[in-house]
Amino acid sequence: MTETLQPFEDARELALREVVPDMVSSEAVRARLGQMGRETDFGKLGEAAQWLARWQGRTPPRIEKPTLAIFAGSHGLVSSGVSLATTEQTHHHVEALKAGTAPLSAIAAQVGAEIRVMELALDVPTKNIAEAPAMSVKDCAATIAYGFEALAGEPDLLAVGVSGAGIGTAAAAVACALFGGSAEYWVRPGPGTPDEMTTMRAEIVNKALALHRAEISDPLAALACLGGRELAACVGAILAARLQGVPLVLDGFATTIAASVVHAINPDALSHVMAAHETRRPAHQAALERIGLRPLIDMEFQTGGGLGSATAIGLLRTACAPFIAKPQG
Repeated sequence: MTETLQPFEDARELALREVVPDMVSSEAVRARLGQMGRETDFGKLGEAAQWLARWQGRTPPRIEKPTLAIFAGSHGLVSSGVSLATTEQTHHHVEALKAGTAPLSAIAAQVGAEIRVMELALDVPTKNIAEAPAMSVKDCAATIAYGFEALAGEPDLLAVGVSGAGIGTAAAAVACALFGGSAEYWVRPGPGTPDEMTTMRAEIVNKALALHRAEISDPLAALACLGGRELAACVGAILAARLQGVPLVLDGFATTIAASVVHAINPDALSHVMAAHETRRPAHQAALERIGLRPLIDMEFQTGGGLGSATAIGLLRTACAPFIAKPQG
């Protein structure tokens, strides 16, 4: 990649821009917790309520317009045999989400969330990262900007997930660039992945790292060289949510790596972000540790397709309930 990184400057400036959360609202929630009992009685629910108030800028915190954004992408590296899923299955999943017939659709409806399916050129896969940059700098920057559209409709909570064959391998490659360590460490899958597929993933990542070594010291350049459109759009959604004062819930490994790109630019730019859960993929657990996020719930999900973040919406509604309940009598 010999392109200038100038198209990334807007995204970089947004990540570095100072955003001050509403500590007065957060403190009001903390004080209310003290009136209900010991502050620690509510554990993570109490912490979540304070976080919501801090980033919504209001007390009591409440969730009235949650959005679940699913970014769907396709990857050229799938042809190398690194995925249990196929691009065709991604198409079917996207159509089921649009039709409201996917299991995730039912869960989103149960917690009152609107699903926004954001397709990212599914019929035009990113290039195989072992052979060429996944995206040009210009295309990557434009996709980051497209991610801002996840905030359309002005949600008061944004949950994100991804869909697409090959996403995990691309995310592992970006993780290697951001955090160091071996490809074998970051491609570590959850249960059920054949050993030969894990080996192929590590080989692809190692080839990609060697090919793009001179370009990937910059986190946004690493995203363009090694990542995918769904990761770039997720980066945009994270940046936009922070600027608009919208708390954001991450899902699995890939969305955590998107957040890690933002963290690499400015470690303070993720205070509006919460990890919904921790999948059984060791690399996901490692990435959360690197950016200092603790999962809200531990459900042992194996997917990062939005299941965890959708489930978290219901739990966050529960966290708000004590503060908006009407007193008896």
